Amino acid sequence: MLVTVEVITIALVAIATALALAHALEWPGKLRLPKDQYLAIQAIYYPGFTIGGVAEPLSLLFTAALLVLMPRGTPAFWMTVGALIGLLAMHATYWILT
Repeated sequence: MLVTVEVITIALVAIATALALAHALEWPGKLRLPKDQYLAIQAIYYPGFTIGGVAEPLSLLFTAALLVLMPRGTPAFWMTVGALIGLLAMHATYWILT
């Protein structure tokens, strides 16, 4: 069960990270667009990001579940704690700044 949760968690975090990275990489190009073009392309990107965006809250839930399953005091436990803190910081940053 632990290995299954680890694999699912890694996949979900990878999807969430890929989407965040895609947003960051497209930002400089979007800044060069006039306002009307910028607003027009927003609708193009969001359907795919919405579908993949389900991975963000699920990655938090699965990382927390992984933390519960992980043996306490091991290096893997503390790395999972760090990962959960990082995911929480990512969400806090998004919701505070956006």
